[in-house]
Amino acid sequence: MTEFLSKNNELNVDVFVKKRGGIILPIMEKNLPYRINFIRGRDWSKYKKWYIQFSLRKYVKSKDRPVIISSNWELSEGLISYKNKYNFCLVTVLHGLEVTRLESMKYSKRIKNFIITINNSNHVIAVSDYTKNKAELISGNKLIKTIPNFVNTNNFFLGDQKQSRKKYGFNQSDKILLTLSRLVRRKGHEVVIKAISLIVKKIPQIKYVIAGSGEKRYEEDLKRLVSKLKLDKNIFFIGYIDEDKKNDLYNACDIYIMNSHKTNKEGDSEGFGITFLESNACGKPIIGTNSGGIPDAIKHRENGLLIEPNQPLETAEAIFELFDNKELYDKLSNNGLRRIKEHFSIEKIGGKYLEIISDHYNNY
Repeated sequence: MTEFLSKNNELNVDVFVKKRGGIILPIMEKNLPYRINFIRGRDWSKYKKWYIQFSLRKYVKSKDRPVIISSNWELSEGLISYKNKYNFCLVTVLHGLEVTRLESMKYSKRIKNFIITINNSNHVIAVSDYTKNKAELISGNKLIKTIPNFVNTNNFFLGDQKQSRKKYGFNQSDKILLTLSRLVRRKGHEVVIKAISLIVKKIPQIKYVIAGSGEKRYEEDLKRLVSKLKLDKNIFFIGYIDEDKKNDLYNACDIYIMNSHKTNKEGDSEGFGITFLESNACGKPIIGTNSGGIPDAIKHRENGLLIEPNQPLETAEAIFELFDNKELYDKLSNNGLRRIKEHFSIEKIGGKYLEIISDHYNNY
């Protein structure tokens, strides 16, 4: 998104990030059309608001009516105190988890700060209707817009499945399911494992690839379940996957699946589910749950199948249907590719942010 916006000749783009994070280092090696500025600080959980105020004060003071797009409401919170003193447009983006966690809290200073921040931002963007509705309920702000995440089709695209499978050591005859996510309980890996146990005799060549890292105890529980169900030859834990290897992994699989649970008591839920769309961009049908913001990514029987969470039998039936019904499989695959181009491209989503920026300068 930053690169897309910076290619607009009328915009000068600056990016502010925490001091030298792991994901930023490789980016710094490139010749970028925008500047990266580091926000310094040691205890971010405690002093985030003050670090942001200190780092951006000179910036907003020196610029002429800048537009600041904040990737988190807690980052925006640090800028609210400057809104009356300096003339800038604040766009706050809500992704999901940082909003849904507030639901589990009783009235607190944190909720009060959220309400103040949302109602003092010039624009508030939610990445899904689910997140939008939750934010409206808490803040009372009815002007929140939904602009989904985009898929970078330069990084995620339909490739050669045969070559991709060679890289990961899978056979062409394998029927491969993939979940690429943090290894946490709400992602529902155990439901997919139980579903596979119900259909493995009908589809003996079925393989389930679990990619990602996270909670060690949860991973151990999953591996015990695999052993108990005698699925050691069907389930593969491959750990963390670097960004530049994800496209091959998506292309190696037949179906992308994630059985996310509904919001738990900590308020942890799926705000959108970008991996579903990345899979679509690689021509893969997807299976996900009717939970959180996932229905924004999956249109039932259009680009994937929506099922209820925590239902191994329904999950097994969805998996079997896609492997058994080539006409449906091809339909979902083709629709998914088209939907990415029409609704989730960087040009489409970036254009909506450009409209906000243009309106700010035109209406000043």
